[in-house]
Amino acid sequence: MKHRVALAGVFAAVLVTSACGGGGSSASSTSGSTATTTTTTAAADADPVKWTGTFCEGISPTIEGVLTLLKTMFEGGAEDPAVQKTALLDYSSKAGKSLSEAGEKLDDLGAPSPESQELHDELVKFFTDSGKTLTQVNTELAALDPADPEFATKLEQLGGDQADPSKLQEQIKKLQDDPKLGPAFKQAPECVAMSETLKSLGS
Repeated sequence: MKHRVALAGVFAAVLVTSACGGGGSSASSTSGSTATTTTTTAAADADPVKWTGTFCEGISPTIEGVLTLLKTMFEGGAEDPAVQKTALLDYSSKAGKSLSEAGEKLDDLGAPSPESQELHDELVKFFTDSGKTLTQVNTELAALDPADPEFATKLEQLGGDQADPSKLQEQIKKLQDDPKLGPAFKQAPECVAMSETLKSLGS
């Protein structure tokens, strides 16, 4: 359990740093080639701002859940198995649902451009797989007894690497570094709100 909490702490810290630092602005590097294809593919491509907004809308409950989880643990929950179970059930339920729904929404929207197709597919898979894992974790966690002497050990085994919240930060970084989606990330209201929340946590 302490291992999981430590990972969540690192995740939150890196997110704050990432939100405060911002991404690079190399959007012009591909503008020459995309300008020619825009008229032909615009109808088929998702709007980058809407796409990144859907991404941020999907991960925001997960970020909020991690921060609430950390607060609970640091306020004494780490020493109380029953409190741990309640906090983790709340986190895995909300995060599993929001990630699964975001995966479906992004899949329906489609990639913002042919160049973004690979990243789009990767993120849809990440959301879908993570949502399924957290939903499964929630079911298995509900069956655990906080009074069991082996509770902490069994808790550690739930979800494996896929349930590691720090993996979410890797996906945010990829999005911020993308030449087309990085600038859209800074414009989408959902992403601006998420970044402001993280900045306030870092101040």
